[in-house]
Amino acid sequence: MDTVEEGKQPLLITVTHAGDVPELRSIPSNEQISESANTSRWSFLFKLLLVITTIGVSTAGIALIILITPTPPTVHIHSMHIAFNEHHLPIWSATFTIKNPNEKLRVTYESPSVCVFHRRKHVGTVRIGAFGQSGGEGNEVVVKGDETGVIDEEAARGMEDDVAMTGSVVGLDMVFLGRVGFYPGASTVWGKQNMTAVCKNVKAMLSSDDYDDDKLNKTKSWGLTFDDRQDCRVRLPVFP
Repeated sequence: MDTVEEGKQPLLITVTHAGDVPELRSIPSNEQISESANTSRWSFLFKLLLVITTIGVSTAGIALIILITPTPPTVHIHSMHIAFNEHHLPIWSATFTIKNPNEKLRVTYESPSVCVFHRRKHVGTVRIGAFGQSGGEGNEVVVKGDETGVIDEEAARGMEDDVAMTGSVVGLDMVFLGRVGFYPGASTVWGKQNMTAVCKNVKAMLSSDDYDDDKLNKTKSWGLTFDDRQDCRVRLPVFP
């Protein structure tokens, strides 16, 4: 085996038998080896940079979503007063405390309403006016209902039957509903959400005090009262 040069490129000559034609093969030069190594190095660095960039963009995106995802409002029911008119239908008043826990976001409540359920039957619904809250603001919302909001009269009269037998209303649930929006920014990403705040088993008890409402039959000198703080479970379907 001999080595010869053809121009500047060294050639390797391999002779296997005397009668065979010599096989010529190029011997890689140091420059070719160095160029191949540089190409591999740059390819690795490009892939590494691509991975780092992808991770960085993903992390920034997640952080942005967390930053603009609002905390749902908190809802508590503080008091509940119920009496019954001459048709044995309820006249009631409830006080809710609603707070916006987001210090940098204001919130609006559109088409809010309160539904009353007795033993899982929808007694009635009262609609209230729209309102808004600045960051960190809390408000008391007083809701009053009478026979005009009654949907199921049989379920409504069942409330008074409970009073006659137990001295309280059993299985009374209050549901605060409203379409909420958070500003600035959050509602642009998430859109407005239908908020539901469920107050389970509100304990209205028999009271000897008159219920102060002109629509109440004054021959009824008793009603039901609840004065305490009860948390309501708030749901927003899209927000994590």
